[in-house]
Amino acid sequence: MFIEEIFELDSLLDYEKQVSTTKEVNITNISYWNASSEYQEYMLKHIKFDYIPNIFNYKYTYDIPLDIRNQIIKKLTGYSDRKIMGLLTSSSSCSIVNMINFLKLNGFKKLCILTPAYFSVEQSCKIFNLSFEKKALIFHNGQYHIPVEYILKNHFNAVWLTSPIYSTGKVYDETQVHAIQELINHQILVIADETLAMYGQELARKLPISNYFYSIYSPHKPLFINSIKFSAILCPKHNDDFLEQWIDVLGGALLHSNITAIMHFLSPNYQLCFQSSMAWYRKSMSSIDTILKQFPFAYYDMEDIGAYKTIYFKTNTYDPDNLEAIKNLIDTKYVSYIPGSYNGFKDNTYHCFRVNLTYNPQEIKNTLYRILTYYT
Repeated sequence: MFIEEIFELDSLLDYEKQVSTTKEVNITNISYWNASSEYQEYMLKHIKFDYIPNIFNYKYTYDIPLDIRNQIIKKLTGYSDRKIMGLLTSSSSCSIVNMINFLKLNGFKKLCILTPAYFSVEQSCKIFNLSFEKKALIFHNGQYHIPVEYILKNHFNAVWLTSPIYSTGKVYDETQVHAIQELINHQILVIADETLAMYGQELARKLPISNYFYSIYSPHKPLFINSIKFSAILCPKHNDDFLEQWIDVLGGALLHSNITAIMHFLSPNYQLCFQSSMAWYRKSMSSIDTILKQFPFAYYDMEDIGAYKTIYFKTNTYDPDNLEAIKNLIDTKYVSYIPGSYNGFKDNTYHCFRVNLTYNPQEIKNTLYRILTYYT
């Protein structure tokens, strides 16, 4: 079974390379998932890894001392609780696979995936033959709302959501936190994929980990530090043995880079890196503000800071999901983007694309200007 969307996305990225080679020009894809070279140079001035792990021995999640895991929990949630366990994996993808396996083997019959969401959640459900339904978040006046009534009416016993909302940087407001709490009160298990949550944005600071609320984190991902990172699953302690065993089976041991990232997250240098990223992202968002003032048909959420921001089109006159239109954009303007349909917006009624905030602020201005001029 192949994933057709990946083939389509690959064809777009291949076309960028083709045009770049043929015309000897650089193609800027404003949505790409790696950090810009300028941001990397900037962050290397701040990043410091002091801890050097043992390179010979296997290290599994249960080999990480409890006091280290408890420090991770406290840093992510703001509190200590002996009833919570932090299970550590090599990546957020590994955590996703393990959580879908957990749902399947523990008798959960119907999962609601609130979109937009990372594509591997749906694919993992298919692999494990877990019944699921994708349901778009309600989007109105620039705000996202959880379809609580629909979830309750259709008798889902588990819900998967991302926070911040995938590719948008948008954090759930207090009204939506109360909506999540309502699902929890109805004994529906809510799994929050918070792998792109900036430090301090974690839902677990407002919704305690419990039998009906689990969360997944990867603190280095929102800083675009993707080769040295780890993922943490926070859940009730009584699930510890089950998840530890299956993490061994489905993910294997932690890598040298994972151990390095764990210790870095607990060091003062992580906070310096976080503050440095935030400063860069603010400048990038200021660039977006400047450009969007010239194009009234496009807008974005300015309230929250995240690794990505999504640009929305106010009308359906424009179709930024059309691959042929994007290829023509590449041919004529030498810029590109990943349409929202590939970031989980396909089932939604609005058109959009995401912006990677690690790009140089001036390059963001230039690229957005070309894209939005193209659709004017």
